Amino acid sequence: MFQRRNRYSTSQRVREILWPRMGWGRTGRYLAYRMGRLPGSPHAIAAGLASGAAASMTPFIGLHFLLSFVVAWPVRGSYIAAAIGTVVGNPWTFPAIWYASYLLGCRVLGRVPGHGTPEQLTLSFLMEHPWQVFAPMITGGVLLGLVVWPLVYAIAKPLIRLYQQQRVQRRLKRQAASVGAAPAGSGPTEKGS
Repeated sequence: MFQRRNRYSTSQRVREILWPRMGWGRTGRYLAYRMGRLPGSPHAIAAGLASGAAASMTPFIGLHFLLSFVVAWPVRGSYIAAAIGTVVGNPWTFPAIWYASYLLGCRVLGRVPGHGTPEQLTLSFLMEHPWQVFAPMITGGVLLGLVVWPLVYAIAKPLIRLYQQQRVQRRLKRQAASVGAAPAGSGPTEKGS
């Protein structure tokens, strides 16, 4: 029912993930409208969005949805907003997030990075020394998440509140216009006793 008439091939799906056909601007506007129309309070939606963004800072690819739900649960965030918030971690942002989390984790753990530049972080290095890279990335990712959560929440909550208020005002204007536009004799009539 909700499937494409002509299914995408694997290469078309990959292309759509890396560069959406409708463009990044339109995709961003769609997600913004979707966030504003979610059911719930501005706190719940903003907390969910922040939880998803914070979960995206961790190196656990494939578990970001689950992590975002775990983070959203104690702060009473929206699970749908948390899932949408994981969009922060995407193929374009993951390299920068991972490298920043690795450097931050090395600094916090008092380790010297095993390499000097991102080009030296090769697959063979990761296979030979997985914990040397993974432990700092977890530490740095959690710390980045602790910074990203309040930042996203502080930006999203007033914007969502404003959007919801404007949406209610538009609905009230439409209702007032439809009541005012009704023909004079179309209303209910009173029967005399």
